Amino acid sequence: MEKPLSGRFRVLDSIRRGGPISRVEIADACGLSRSAVTGVVQALQNEGWIAELPESGNNGTNGTNGDSHRGRPRVNLDMNPAAAHVLGVKLSLHRMSVAVTDFRGDVLHTTTLPFNGSQHPDIAADMIEVGVRRCLIEAKIDKSRVLGLCVAIPGYINNLEGMCYWSPIFDRDDVAFGPLLAERFPFPTSIENDANMVTLAEHWFGEGRNLSNFAVVTVEHGIGMGLVTHDRLYRGHNGIGPEFGHAKIEFSGRACRCGQLGCVEAYASDYAILRQVLPHFSLDSYSQDPKAYHVEIERITAEAKAGDQSLAGEFAKAGRILGRAIGNLIATLNPPKVIVTGEGLRAGDMLFEPLVAEARKLQLAGNRFETDIVAHLWGDDVWARGAAALVLQQAYMDPGAPIVEQAGNQAIV
Repeated sequence: MEKPLSGRFRVLDSIRRGGPISRVEIADACGLSRSAVTGVVQALQNEGWIAELPESGNNGTNGTNGDSHRGRPRVNLDMNPAAAHVLGVKLSLHRMSVAVTDFRGDVLHTTTLPFNGSQHPDIAADMIEVGVRRCLIEAKIDKSRVLGLCVAIPGYINNLEGMCYWSPIFDRDDVAFGPLLAERFPFPTSIENDANMVTLAEHWFGEGRNLSNFAVVTVEHGIGMGLVTHDRLYRGHNGIGPEFGHAKIEFSGRACRCGQLGCVEAYASDYAILRQVLPHFSLDSYSQDPKAYHVEIERITAEAKAGDQSLAGEFAKAGRILGRAIGNLIATLNPPKVIVTGEGLRAGDMLFEPLVAEARKLQLAGNRFETDIVAHLWGDDVWARGAAALVLQQAYMDPGAPIVEQAGNQAIV
């Protein structure tokens, strides 16, 4: 059973969501007494995580501030963005993106490097080390200022144990990749399923920011899913979350790269569309040269948008299949919102409109509360913001988490 959220977490989360914000407003937002909030705030200020921002020109006339009747200037609190930095890495079949954020989760710098899938784990870890070093140098940030690193990986990932049971990124299964990273860096490291990283970014910064329950479906080289229930990321048995892309849409259907048949991914992902339109396509050639096929999907998408009806029809078919799967998801979980995101949304309405239409066909007649289905096309910084959310979430939860050395006297910038 998960521990209840600490007062520290609730105060920091209220400031992150609502800042600049007064102590009285924090108490109202997180359900703590004013005296409890005062104590937590004082500790956080001493550690350097937050700072006061006196609101100039306000003599306490804001009616939402409980101190207004005493005529004192309203004093707001906000995150100290310079308190620490967080690194996020996204590994895909054709590139590696490395980004560094501040303590608020705002992206300060991004570095992109080539990366090919099916790598030996040690080589992949070495490449991440090179990418992280380069990103920090370019951003002019010392490694002593880094709070932590999280690497987003497609596949079956156990975040708690640092295990990757399967991923197209590696040339083998059952990789203890977390320990490999820990050997290379002086700050805490972790790995996470890439769809979970996007889901955390949506929860902290995006379409799920004000929701306690929602689902995210990612459409890229594969199909992924993240699920938030009661403000927590659902991790499933043994730390492995839902593998929506490998739910079966047609038994004995198309071959999936997971080795099974009829998966959603085999019909709605980038490689599923490429397989339908490229005579020379094979799963083996796709894994060997993912960069070339990335160029191909970009070209095919552009031609479909330019008027090629045959190609546009393939995107529509993929959208309908994905919509059918999402309709089943809604019937099973009934979330208030399903957020569809990922590079596959480059296809725009060609894919998304058939998706929504098909999902709506499957809506149960007795359910009057329609699930909102939205598209949210992020840039590469989504992975970094998800990494920031994961690392900062842990920092928020740990009352004894030390501030990075010498960060406490940094002013808000």
